[in-house]
Amino acid sequence: MMWPTHPPAPERAAHYRAIGAWRDNPVGRYPSRAAALWPDALAVVDGARRLTFAEVDRRATELAAALHAHGIGQGDVVSFQLPNRAEALVVFQAVMKVGAVANPIVPIYRGSELRFILGQARTKIVFVPGHYRGFDYPALYRGLRDDLPELRDVVVVDGEQGDEVNAGEQPGTAAWDMFLNSAGPDPDATVRALPEPDPDQVCLLLYTSGTTAAPKGVLHSHNTVVYENASLIDRFALNERDVIFNPSPVTHVTGVNCALVLPFLLGAPVVLQDRWEPKLALRRVIDEGASFAIFSTPFLTDLLAAAEAADVTAPTIRYLVCGGADIPDELARRAADRLGVVTRMYGATEGPSVTAANRWDPAGIRTRTDGVPLAPTEVMVAGPDPLGEVLWRGPDTCLGYLEAGLNEDAFTPDGWFRSGDLARFDEHGALHIEGRLKDVVNRSGEKISVREVENLLSEHPAVAEVAVVAGPDARTGERACAFVVTGPGHQLTLKEIGEHLTGREVTAQKIPESLILVDALPYTTSGKVKKFALREWLRDRAGAPDTVAGMTVRAVHER
Repeated sequence: MMWPTHPPAPERAAHYRAIGAWRDNPVGRYPSRAAALWPDALAVVDGARRLTFAEVDRRATELAAALHAHGIGQGDVVSFQLPNRAEALVVFQAVMKVGAVANPIVPIYRGSELRFILGQARTKIVFVPGHYRGFDYPALYRGLRDDLPELRDVVVVDGEQGDEVNAGEQPGTAAWDMFLNSAGPDPDATVRALPEPDPDQVCLLLYTSGTTAAPKGVLHSHNTVVYENASLIDRFALNERDVIFNPSPVTHVTGVNCALVLPFLLGAPVVLQDRWEPKLALRRVIDEGASFAIFSTPFLTDLLAAAEAADVTAPTIRYLVCGGADIPDELARRAADRLGVVTRMYGATEGPSVTAANRWDPAGIRTRTDGVPLAPTEVMVAGPDPLGEVLWRGPDTCLGYLEAGLNEDAFTPDGWFRSGDLARFDEHGALHIEGRLKDVVNRSGEKISVREVENLLSEHPAVAEVAVVAGPDARTGERACAFVVTGPGHQLTLKEIGEHLTGREVTAQKIPESLILVDALPYTTSGKVKKFALREWLRDRAGAPDTVAGMTVRAVHER
């Protein structure tokens, strides 16, 4: 595939190399390096399963040889829709070894999202679970095959029930072990003979949902991925004695870095948490001696509640790094007493680490701001007032979007990425994110396009008008709230809109958790919905009248 990349200017790329930010090492070198340096050291903890760096490297090499035998080479896209399992590390590093492009897909996505992502990416092979959380993934993909002519193979990793797939009955579908059998007699020799990819070549395709209805495919190179993880090591003074705790999906940018890449640069293990269960998470943190984690603020809230309920501390934690929702002062104080140093970080799929604070910064900067720019990444706030749009450029900034038409709006002519976030700098040089230009709901760090939800809800026979905005949520930071005007003679419930969206194959996280029925929506003179008025009403529900900018609220349904 020809990648419509938007790389930095040659002089900036030369600067990143000159200062050592871009090391020109392909990601696929690192598992072999880790296996040579720390062969018997623990690489991943997956429940009762424990794999060393040598074991992960061996399995990744076998899988890389199998991928090569199936015609996968540089530039080909290999997707995986896997939960937090050790196989995800193996798949990712195998893809890196053959110089292909890894495309992680979150497990919650269904037919609607998958048709778009796999089709646009022109995926050749995808790795999926069997039955996972009660859902049959092989059956889902059987229903997609006719719409995806370039998808040749679906490889099924054992699910919760130890599923095996009969390839004879399901052409193009293979069980994990069956696929590995094609590696050949000498996988090491096969992989050693493969040409190394150019470190500026695209190696990662991650889809993120923003203001548009369709997800956007973000492109990263070997150099941007390696720098991002090296910067985490430098910023937080990580070393091989650390233990990474990762409850974030390994198919999300945070999980890709912390679980799939960072352990191999660092020589430290990652402890995977699949289902989010706070008591189990706390037990794993304590038992495994976890010292470092990056997750959204709701995870911190739940983990602290579990520690307080059990009246225990987690003495090995050095850093709990949070993004997404703000960290209230009281939450930060209590978490520091029970768990460890809490600090914030700001970034996105397009640039994972833009600003952050560390343990040496004052508590106010660590928890009440989004931190300071992580040099050599440059950050500025563009606008005539102190409050403006955040722009950045740096060694971990993406190479643009797979849909080339998005790049012109996403980047300035001199290479600054337009974030769409509104912010200001304070007198200490710390960044304060104040809002977004983009109309999205930021639910536990996952950005949900309201336009997509609005478009689908407008198809419901009872919906005459609809507007979806972000409302406050004590646990997830924000929730999707649908303001709906029903047609004459129609009634509508939260359950009904949930069933409608589920029938459209929409992931559960995008389904509104609040339904506000109004007699009309408030509009500007130019015909746009006054969404700011809807948000203001949601922020002050207790004291708000039964009106929204003069429009009467008929009923409120909430989950």
